[in-house]
Amino acid sequence: MKVVETHMSKVIGITNKSFAADLLIGENSMFNTDKPINKITEDKLGRSSFAKQLANAIMQFKTKDNYAISLQGKWGCGKSSVLNMTIEEIGKLSEVVDNNEKIIVVQFNPWNFTDTNQLINQFFLKLSNSLKFNDKGKKMQNVGSAIEKYSSALEYSEYIPVVGPYLKLVPKLSAMLGKSIKDKAESKLNDVSYRKNAVEQALRDLETRILVVIDDIDRLSNEQIQLIFQLVNAVAGFPNIIYLLSFDKDIVVRALSDVQHCDGEEYLEKIIQVPFDMPPLSIKRLHNILFEKLNDLVEVHSGMEFDTTRWSNVFNSCINPFINTLRDINRFCNTLAFMYSTVKEEVDFIDMAGICALRVFASSIFEWIRDNKFSLVGGYNGGGISLSGVRKQEEETLQLFQDIYPDTPQVMLKAVASLFPMFSNRISLSSVFQTPSEIHQAMRIASESKFDLYFSLSLDNIKISRVEIDDSLLRMEEDELRSYIDVLNARDLLDAFLKEMEYNLSRIPEERIELILSVLVFQSGRIVEKEMQLIGADSTKISVYTISDLLFRISDEIIQFNIIANMFSKTDFLSFQFLLHLLHIIELTHGRIAETSNSQKPKLINLDYLHQLEAIFLERTKSFVAITNLFEWKELRTVSFLWKFIEEKTYSDYIKSAVVNELNAIRFLALHIATWSSGGKACEYELTDDSYTKFISTADFIKIIECARLSDDFWTLEENIIEASVAFVLAIELGEVKKLIEIKDVEERISKWKNELLKESNC
Repeated sequence: MKVVETHMSKVIGITNKSFAADLLIGENSMFNTDKPINKITEDKLGRSSFAKQLANAIMQFKTKDNYAISLQGKWGCGKSSVLNMTIEEIGKLSEVVDNNEKIIVVQFNPWNFTDTNQLINQFFLKLSNSLKFNDKGKKMQNVGSAIEKYSSALEYSEYIPVVGPYLKLVPKLSAMLGKSIKDKAESKLNDVSYRKNAVEQALRDLETRILVVIDDIDRLSNEQIQLIFQLVNAVAGFPNIIYLLSFDKDIVVRALSDVQHCDGEEYLEKIIQVPFDMPPLSIKRLHNILFEKLNDLVEVHSGMEFDTTRWSNVFNSCINPFINTLRDINRFCNTLAFMYSTVKEEVDFIDMAGICALRVFASSIFEWIRDNKFSLVGGYNGGGISLSGVRKQEEETLQLFQDIYPDTPQVMLKAVASLFPMFSNRISLSSVFQTPSEIHQAMRIASESKFDLYFSLSLDNIKISRVEIDDSLLRMEEDELRSYIDVLNARDLLDAFLKEMEYNLSRIPEERIELILSVLVFQSGRIVEKEMQLIGADSTKISVYTISDLLFRISDEIIQFNIIANMFSKTDFLSFQFLLHLLHIIELTHGRIAETSNSQKPKLINLDYLHQLEAIFLERTKSFVAITNLFEWKELRTVSFLWKFIEEKTYSDYIKSAVVNELNAIRFLALHIATWSSGGKACEYELTDDSYTKFISTADFIKIIECARLSDDFWTLEENIIEASVAFVLAIELGEVKKLIEIKDVEERISKWKNELLKESNC
């Protein structure tokens, strides 16, 4: 199945809109080499027709004069491939024409040689050997021998004519050819012109033309570039030889201008008689090659949906602006293959392709993204958006990006927006709004926990792999899942797992919800079995909102209610207190406790089921207070609030009997003292109501506190209960003077009381 391919009518994208795909690096994929093609049958860019036309033009231009043809184009645009196809076509044409129309091709690559002397040495050696040992006849061999003698004579020239002082004492080619330097140096020095004339005569006698192809000229040093053109024009400007030179014109012009101290373009025009520019690439063909390589890079397996809309956005914003040549494609695909293979199980392929393109082609954008994590990650958490605010943010961001990516800041804006939804929301009204959970679930770069992976390419900080998450939530049987949870507990990773589960709630199949709740919420047994304890009930690792969200995934309200009812009926004492928060949330959504925005939210169960749940709550609460002291419950405030709301009479009866104990009375009073906090610490206390007077008067409460504080039992109460009691006393003392009691005043009074107790005990 194709993963990516062109879809040119509207956008570049993946045509299969919805297929179950888990993108993995293909086992048989390999790096794309940057080697040129050699045969016309390998052409995928549609350049073969141009190569054939170039070959025909060379074949049909029948002259014995020396002339030079250039093939000009940027690095990576495919010049070497066009040369190879042209040479192949010339070879085919030469097989079917008369001898006087044939062309012998000699290829010379100057990039293989390190210095100027070596370059000219090897040029003549290549040329002479290619002709001297050619089996096309005696005349061809004579040309080869004549060139060899000419090159030998050049070796002993202090300066090669025309070239000037760039080639002093060329290394002794004659030594390579077995000649005696000492005996012949003087005669050779004066024999250069004679030997050149001999070469020219031998070439004029030759019926066959010679094509010398020189590629990669733009990779040479400035001095070597100059030398190549001087060789072509003067030193080796022989008749019956055609030069086909390939280079990046801009680079060559700059080099010639630098070395010659003249207009490099004018200099070049004197050397090149027939210039050809590389034909522009077909974008459609280029994209076809790119998508073919990407298809080779990834395999398709069941597991996830491929977001074609997002792929089109990322492709057009991050990749397409930078793909201009086949070399660009190879650089991109090679880097992507490496980056993705290292973290493929934990990242999104689309986002990895986008950030990879920026790493390869736009490093300044890539580095800015890497350095600005917390202004980019995250998702939409609700709230309105101002039209003027969006436009202003876009203008300010473009101004910032002008300094980072001055060439085209708009490209940077679109690239960053395509990868980061929250950034996109700030600068565009047409952007898609995604929640943090949706972003994390998709393993996108915009997820706070995934962001660093796209840069570090290291799995060292991954606590629980995506494979484990998927197996546990989607596939594990109950016993296997329980064992896995035990392992997570032992590794102290349960919190991390629960967080991952919250991110992935929407992916859990409905039929697995009850199993997940049983295993993840309870220590042992199914929900419908005997009384059991919630995992983390005493450490509150599991959020009741997570339980609620899981329950909302169940469409059958009867099953939904039965699970809730069984949880309230079967849990132990500590777990029951934990579940009280769930009941409180349900009551709020029905607007029964208070009119809040919660009443506008979806209802987990209907009102009839809520009444049944309240009945279960009352029955269990009464059974627990029969054997425990309500005022020692961990969730005293919540259970008191619910009990009083659901059945005030039985609640009041219990309170009346319980507050006879002065410590219970003090704990009860604390329920009516509001605590205002800052930074997680109490900063002020406030007496919110006087409903406590239904059971004990204000004056009696003052007496109870004054008496209790002189006993050790009072000081064993929880710190917040003691502080609330002191705040109550201060509030009554101050009356209308001060509504809020500051913590410093409370602490000062506590210190005073403790000193009084100490003095009394010493007496």
